[in-house]
Amino acid sequence: MKAKKVMAEVLAVMLAAVSVTGCGSSGQNETKGADTTAETEAAEAETKEDTDTAAAESGESEPVTLQFWNVFTGSDGDILRAIVDNYNETNTDNITIEMDIMPNDTLQQKLPAAIATQTAPDLVLFGVENLAPYVSNDSLEDISDFWDVTGVDKDNFLENVVELSYVDGKLYGTPMQYNVSYLYWNKDLFEAAGLDPETPPATMDELAEYAQKLTDPSKNQFGLAMPSNTTYMQFLWANGGDADDPETNKNLLDSEENLQTLTWMQDLAVNKKVTPANVTGSDADAMLQAGQVAMYMSGPWQINGLREQGINFGIAPCVAGSAGAFSPAGGCSYVIPKGTDAAKKQAAYKFMKYWLTDEILKEWSQKNGFPVWSRTLAEDPEIQNDEVLNSISKATEIGRAYNLGYSLASQIDNDVMIPMFENVLTGAKTPEEALKDASAAMDTVLAQ
Repeated sequence: MKAKKVMAEVLAVMLAAVSVTGCGSSGQNETKGADTTAETEAAEAETKEDTDTAAAESGESEPVTLQFWNVFTGSDGDILRAIVDNYNETNTDNITIEMDIMPNDTLQQKLPAAIATQTAPDLVLFGVENLAPYVSNDSLEDISDFWDVTGVDKDNFLENVVELSYVDGKLYGTPMQYNVSYLYWNKDLFEAAGLDPETPPATMDELAEYAQKLTDPSKNQFGLAMPSNTTYMQFLWANGGDADDPETNKNLLDSEENLQTLTWMQDLAVNKKVTPANVTGSDADAMLQAGQVAMYMSGPWQINGLREQGINFGIAPCVAGSAGAFSPAGGCSYVIPKGTDAAKKQAAYKFMKYWLTDEILKEWSQKNGFPVWSRTLAEDPEIQNDEVLNSISKATEIGRAYNLGYSLASQIDNDVMIPMFENVLTGAKTPEEALKDASAAMDTVLAQ
């Protein structure tokens, strides 16, 4: 930095001298003016060369500022901001990242328009389920050269995690985190209900049985939270059902297996009343952390809140049905919007490389409870001795892709699956009616 400052001062003095000469040279002949200009240009060129050389020798690069949008509005956002701030302070590439956090709905409203008008941020972090729709609209940069350009060893990361960032064989994002849905249970509420606090339910039948025992209306306590604005593929899969086949665009909803599952869900929600009515995901999060919900299926983002509230909790895999136990796999990826210039794209690559170091992945997993997916990090003694991370790693083994990489994924959820589960959980329709209507809606979506 000192060499760069000295050269800048020299250049400023020379420019000042040129300015004075120019102001007082009106009576000089043309030849002399040309000679002066030539000398000035030569001096400026030499100064620039010296400045560039000094910067290169000191490892400095031209400053680059990256605009970074993400949807981490909870405590995980605070941790992410701390990591980004540390990167800004320590990186030697003259890169500054300016982070803007917003709710996912807001980002999804703003980002497409920003990309279309070439006012998009340089780096975005969002769920892998969004990749295919953006790729289908040619809205993301193909970053398939990332591994070669950065030298990051792709084979050091679990294949099932890395593949979530690929669409049609091309890489459009680098993995930031990976997760499935887990079963959380409140050990104190289990013990108070006469259940073994160290043994969560392992099957759908046990889940229903425990949920009834743990429900106490007099205390506003519920055995199981089932938000009505989400999907429950883990239950459909557990009983041998499914929603659709992305490979063939086939509708798989109208089945006896799915009907049995929806009937089971409505019985728990409407008849047994083990779940709060019309609860949203954020409502259920708050109730879990307040000790009003005994069991809840959610991701690792619950861990910090539960710890902060002093909840004595456990984590287990999703329960099994007649066909086994499964959980929808998900995660987030760093992506680069279409049209980002080359310099900023390369700067984004450098930050992505920084994120994929074991040091940063370890910090993220330990502070947030997200599973480890770096092979070398998995061998770290601290990771191996972490009870929570070990529980999550076990639950991660039953992860299953649900419409990831499918361009119709968001529409299927919004137009078909979420309305179907909402109708069932609220009792607005019978399971038969809800399934019939959802199947018809699925046909409409798949016909596009």
